Formats: sequence, C-alpha cells, structure tokens
Amino acid sequence: MKFSLRIGLFAVLCGALFAAACERQTSPSQPQSETLNGYMADELPLSSSKRATLNVQIAGGGAGTVTSSPKGIECGDHCDKTFPVGTMVTLTATPAPGSEFIGWSGGDCSGSGPCTTTLSNNTTITAVFELAGGGERFILTVNKALTGQGDGMVTSNPDGIDCGATCVASFPAGTNVTLFASPTFGEFTGWTEGPCAGSTDQSCAFALNANTTVTAGFATVPLAFIDTTLPDGNLGAEYTAFINTTGGGGPDPHEFRVIAGSLPKGLRMERSFGVQSTVIHGVPTEIGTSFFTVQVDDGIDTATQEFSITINGPDPVVITLPGPVAREGTVGEFYFQNLFASGGSPPYDWSITGGQLPPGLELVSAQNGNRIEGTPTTAGTFVFTLTVMDQLGQTTSQETSITIN
Repeated sequence: MKFSLRIGLFAVLCGALFAAACERQTSPSQPQSETLNGYMADELPLSSSKRATLNVQIAGGGAGTVTSSPKGIECGDHCDKTFPVGTMVTLTATPAPGSEFIGWSGGDCSGSGPCTTTLSNNTTITAVFELAGGGERFILTVNKALTGQGDGMVTSNPDGIDCGATCVASFPAGTNVTLFASPTFGEFTGWTEGPCAGSTDQSCAFALNANTTVTAGFATVPLAFIDTTLPDGNLGAEYTAFINTTGGGGPDPHEFRVIAGSLPKGLRMERSFGVQSTVIHGVPTEIGTSFFTVQVDDGIDTATQEFSITINGPDPVVITLPGPVAREGTVGEFYFQNLFASGGSPPYDWSITGGQLPPGLELVSAQNGNRIEGTPTTAGTFVFTLTVMDQLGQTTSQETSITIN
C-alpha cells in the first residue's frame, strides 16, 4: 500500500514538472525595455541587420551645432553615427550667437527647418551657418558624377567652392557665380544638373537666386591607339617604328602584345616603351607584307588595333662621302678622309678596285670609322676607284681623286 502511494505521488510530481517545462518552451517571452538607436528591441526596422552611416558636415562662415533624433549626432563633437537601414532620423540645427542657420544640403534635406531623412545607404548632409545680419543668402551645392576612374575638381569665383574638399557654400542672393571644372584624371564630360545642364564647357556661370545644386561629370578617356599605320621597311636595313596609345583608366604602364598574325621576320615588339607606347625594331630578313593585331592593356581596360608592315627590297648602296674629288693634302703632313655610304644593309666593306692612292696613304676599315689616312710622300693628283659592298652583296663604285700639294 505504501509502495503504491509513493508511485502515485511520483507520477503527479513528474507530470507537473513536465507541464512547466513545456510551458517555458512554448510561451513567448515578454518585450524587454532594451533599446537600440532609440527603437524598442521588438520595434526595430525589418532591415535592421543592415546599417548605414549618417555624416553631418558644417559649412559657411558662421557657427552652430546639429543634433539628431534618435540620438547619436551632436555635431561639432560627434558628426557621424551608424543607424539601422530604414531608420528615420531628424536633424536639428542650432546657430551659435552671432550666426544664423542658412539651410541644409544633401540627403533628402533642404530649407532651414528640421531635416528628416530615412537612411537607405551612407548619407552626407551639410548644415550651412553664416554670420548674422548678412542679408538673404542661398546655398550652392556641387556634386561630382564619376565614370570609371575619371575624377576632377570644381572651384568657384567668388571663392567658396573647392570640391574635392568643400562642395557646399552659401553666397548672397543674386551673386554671379562662375564654376570651373578641371579634370585630374580622365576628362570632363559636362554639366548634368543645374543652370548649365547639357553644357560641355568647363566654365559654368549663373546668378544665384535660389538654393542650387550643380553636377559636374568626369569620366575615363577610352583606351585607344593613336597610331593606326606603320611605315614600310627595307630588307637588311634597320627598322624602327613606335606605337602610341591614349586614355584608359588603369594605373599601370600600357603593355602591348601581338594577339594575331605576326611581325615581319627579323623584327620584334617590346612589351612597353615608356608609359603609353611601344617600339617595333630590328633588321628585316624577308621581303613581303605582314599583317598582325596588337592588344594594349593598362591593368583595367584593353584595346586592339590591326597593323601591317611592308618590307621592300634593299635600298641601293650609295657613296655619300667623299665625292668625286676628295679633300687635298700636303706632303709630309698627316692626311685623313672619312668614308660614308647609305642604303643597303650595313655594315659596309670598302676597297680600292682601280687606280692608286697617293703614296703614303692607305684605306683603313675599322669599327670606329672607315677612312683613307696616312702621311703623303709624293705631290700630284692621284685617281682611283672607290668601291663599297653591303652585307647583302650589293656594290657601288665611284672614281675619286686626291691632290697632294
């Protein structure tokens, strides 16, 4: 009997404990009083896992503070705060003594009342304060629309805008303002918002009679070849031709390679020669026309261009110095006469193939120059045949005379 009673009490106790455990598992917890950026924990926006930063900047010749609701912004000291995406933030501007608040620029804010914006991404809002008593003023805001690696500066006359750094300024009502856009990389593509919209002139002039936003566009200059044709060459003669490019948005020196076809035999192309060029050079060994495609790569962009080089037969060899009459000499005084030729395929071999040199003179072939030299011993005029041959076997001859006094 006692044993049965104990079993019954144990069963009742276990059932009660099991029911309490189940209740703890299935009953919803109550809202807590913890907050995040001003929201109750169970009232956070649906996108609260994503966050965006609100940055406040203060511009103008006056002074003041900006505070936010929800709390977080107290600018001058704390001018940026990260909130959950979807947070509605209200900014309030308070001018310092002797200053007045002119208005807002950026985000969804304008005018001079409290600014309310809903954060969907990182946002910058500027509050403009000026010294009190300066009359009616309007805010000029400059935005930059950048394409690729393009960038630039926008400055104003009168001073105030220097964007880059200062893209918002206020001016007295009616001020004649001139903006000037200057590319620092790439090119200026034109004004796309404001009184000069549609103009590609780098200067934009207007009278400021209302709060105004102006947008200047900058873009990367497309990567392109400047040269599209290359000069002909001659068999056996040194060949040099440069290929130049322009534009591009990459940080690297332009690099070139042949991606189709081939260069004439005996020629090669350097991977790069300078920052935006390459050179094709060498000595052609075969007559004909070669077609090839060159690709340039600046680290981001590429461009291609088709080229051809025609290699003609060798130029004829011509003796350019001396002429039919060489310089005169004097008995007993050292004499020299340089020998030069052009065309064909150098280096050249020189020889005397008829007549004779003045006694005491000889023909010298050397790396430092071909010449006739020596100390003449006999007066008179001496006639001889001077012959030159290039590396392809072409020859030419010329009858020359030297007079020794």
